[in-house]
Amino acid sequence: MHYRTLLFALLLLPFSGSAQSPFGAGIVVGINAAQIQGDDSAGFNRLGVRAGLRGFARLSEKTELGFDLLYSQRGSTTELVPNNNFLRFVIHLDYVEVPIWFAFKDGLSPEGYYRWKALGGISYGRLFNARIVDHPTFPEDQIDNFNSNDLSLILGITYQASKKFSMGIQYTRSVTPLYNNRKFLNNVGLPIYRYRLWGYLLSFQGVFEF
Repeated sequence: MHYRTLLFALLLLPFSGSAQSPFGAGIVVGINAAQIQGDDSAGFNRLGVRAGLRGFARLSEKTELGFDLLYSQRGSTTELVPNNNFLRFVIHLDYVEVPIWFAFKDGLSPEGYYRWKALGGISYGRLFNARIVDHPTFPEDQIDNFNSNDLSLILGITYQASKKFSMGIQYTRSVTPLYNNRKFLNNVGLPIYRYRLWGYLLSFQGVFEF
């Protein structure tokens, strides 16, 4: 796919030119705390892995344009920690996620790099695995009703702890529904479940730049 070719090129550029190359790359490692609006649960209780690669271009001293190629686990659950006294249901969703973002940096450090970075953009997610466990409304046979494609808005803030390592938090909100309720109809042609489901997640991640 085109984004893989572009990412490969971005990964090579920092090593093929001078030390002042405007391109950079890195490794992203973190966790997602996710929830789904409309699935009868609340709270960012579903924890999952968030990991992959980053490529970016320095547009100016204080601005960057970049994208990530990530494995991202999302979904929802009723409780962060299982409790045997209550039924705990889980919606588990695995995505290949490609956030595209623009960042503004500020807070110049004595070492010559900027401490803070605010970013925003969009993210495309491709669902490749879904699992439902003990959900009272969504039985396992409704797996195919989850949409394969997700489009989200992202906002984040990053603290640059050193020249090569940063850590931050990112908020992601789906703008397309996760679930197609028109696929699950009753005998008169109306959706059995009225909600379409919308995804939300908070991501806590570290980035190691090459």
